[in-house]
Amino acid sequence: MTPEREALLAALAERLGHRFRDLALLDRALTHASQANEALDASRRDNEPLEFLGDSVLGLAVTDLLHRREPDGGEGRKTKRRAALISAPSLARKAHALGLPDLLRLGKGEEKTGGRAKTALWSDAYEAVVAAVYLDGGFEAAQRLVAVQFAADLGAPDDPGDDAKSRLQELLQGQGRPLPQYAVVAEEGPSHSRRFRVECRLDDGTVTTGEGSTKKAAEQEAARDALGLLKQ
Repeated sequence: MTPEREALLAALAERLGHRFRDLALLDRALTHASQANEALDASRRDNEPLEFLGDSVLGLAVTDLLHRREPDGGEGRKTKRRAALISAPSLARKAHALGLPDLLRLGKGEEKTGGRAKTALWSDAYEAVVAAVYLDGGFEAAQRLVAVQFAADLGAPDDPGDDAKSRLQELLQGQGRPLPQYAVVAEEGPSHSRRFRVECRLDDGTVTTGEGSTKKAAEQEAARDALGLLKQ
């Protein structure tokens, strides 16, 4: 690891509020598989295993926060709230706020195809960073991080009737920019239980991703993520 890279990671660690004993864990959390595969160093490992671990750590930490906030609250409402809090768009916004996109290690091919602007990679990196904190400092350290990161979101109400696509269109038109383009990039599951993944592409190269049981729901989620990034 170069001194410049180490300094950037140390600054990120400060923003995370965690002093790493092993800064290499944080570096791995930000290393995409495309870069690890191209690296001459055979010991270079990517962040996919950390994403898997971070997903579970994050889910437990957020569940604990919701329970402590409302111990007698209904299971259904808290389950829905947890899903919104740890959704890919939510995590991508937090990754953006922490500066993770600029710190990602990407392969040359992924970089050339606009990988750094893909919010799906941002949310994956956020999960991996949570896992890095967990491995370095234990669950209490990860729990402290999540408590700080999600404190402002716990009381934010969901608004299922919100039309994010219309709001995004109005915002872009107000800035004299072209309208966003939506594209279905994946369609999975049996006919009675389909899942759609849609990308929302802006003129500046930003690409956000949404998922849902219908194309419309997936488009709304992708638009909501784009709105969050534009407001930041």
